[in-house]
Amino acid sequence: MHDPERIPSPSCDTPVARRRYDREKRARKEAEHLLEAKSRELYNANTALRKQAESLEEAIRQRTADLEMARVQAESANAAKSVFLATMSHEIRTPLNGVLGMAEALSDTPLTLAQRDMLNVVLQSGRLLQTVLNDILDLSKIEAGKYEIEDIAFNLADAVRSVEAMYSLKAEEKGLDFKIDFGPGTDGWITGDPNRLRQILGNLLSNAIKFTCKGSVHVFIEICTLGESHELLLIVKDTGKGVAPEEKEKLFKPYVQSNSAVSREFGGTGLGLSISRRFCQLMHGDLSVESNTTGGATFTARFRVSPAQPPQTLSDRGHQEDLKRLLLERPLRILAAEDNKTNQLVLRSLLNGLNLKLEIVSDGCALVAAWEQKRPDLVLMDIQMPVMNGLEATAAIRNAERRGNMVRTPIIALSANMMRHHEIEYQKIGMDSCVPKPFRKEQLLSVILACLRQANFDHDRPHLYPE
Repeated sequence: MHDPERIPSPSCDTPVARRRYDREKRARKEAEHLLEAKSRELYNANTALRKQAESLEEAIRQRTADLEMARVQAESANAAKSVFLATMSHEIRTPLNGVLGMAEALSDTPLTLAQRDMLNVVLQSGRLLQTVLNDILDLSKIEAGKYEIEDIAFNLADAVRSVEAMYSLKAEEKGLDFKIDFGPGTDGWITGDPNRLRQILGNLLSNAIKFTCKGSVHVFIEICTLGESHELLLIVKDTGKGVAPEEKEKLFKPYVQSNSAVSREFGGTGLGLSISRRFCQLMHGDLSVESNTTGGATFTARFRVSPAQPPQTLSDRGHQEDLKRLLLERPLRILAAEDNKTNQLVLRSLLNGLNLKLEIVSDGCALVAAWEQKRPDLVLMDIQMPVMNGLEATAAIRNAERRGNMVRTPIIALSANMMRHHEIEYQKIGMDSCVPKPFRKEQLLSVILACLRQANFDHDRPHLYPE
């Protein structure tokens, strides 16, 4: 930059040259002033930008720290929620097992018509409470991302018919035309999750029958081929009052029903459809509804399955009859660990009338001692017990069997804690199967029979502990 003072004087001292000289000098000074002003503005802007960057970095650091703290708090809250749910599950299921178990045992005794009607109310109410409890636990596991979908082979028609048997009587009591139609290719075996299928179809049928006062409830079962994959469709159509367009999406939100009048008139938690849709989505499908102003609704659940081959041997006989026939050949010795007096009575009542000897102790330590002395054919093991819990007792038995190369005793867990991670833990510790509380007689006998068959229950062919 040139110093304006060093501008050469005009060669000729004329008025024109002087004016030109003065203009150039003023222009040079104005340019310098402007440059200085712009430099100050740039410096100030750069200073402000640096301070803003420092402030932003500090805000990011603080935000990161806040997010990390929120993550830790969320994980802690989620862990506390899981513990709370597991505890509440156990605390509710234990007395509920007593209520339903004794009611079911009572149903096997002579009763008057009035007494049987009252007993049916007890059973229905107890099972409804059990359903609500299961729904809450299912939703919590789904939200925590800890729900695992099974992938096993099963007979589709048998799974659907088992649900039909549960709801056909309810439809008949309301005078509804209730039927299930199977499409082509649905009479064989498929691979999927049969329990989730039953739960989804059961929720849809329960709602359809509940909200249909007259007319019909029809179910259509179809399998569609989508390229190399297969999709199972469960279509439930009713002639009820239908669903208004503005209420459709509310149906699939947890704890929400289409309107408050529904909750007052029909009851329920509003969880069934929400959980059913989540299950469908976990199985790469969805749940949707169609309805119109003239009434009626059609719910369509769809999810992926795959064809499967049936096992070589099938048996359609009831588990109870199979077990009775098996016990005629050889009496069964069962050792059970259960610290709750009510549950002890439930076990004795449900297993009464079978050719077996049942001995019940109150803790795991007493069970291990009794097992060492009497070598039972099967053990029913509670989990939460004083002195020694069920997991510790199971580990002690399995270690003794390994050391002595003894016959392996089937051990069945009887527990109110039956979330997926519990089942995995039971299996790892050496338990053969598990039955969740509250359990039904048919369910318990089915698991006992399966474990006996797996253990080759035959006094001529002892089943040694695997190497």
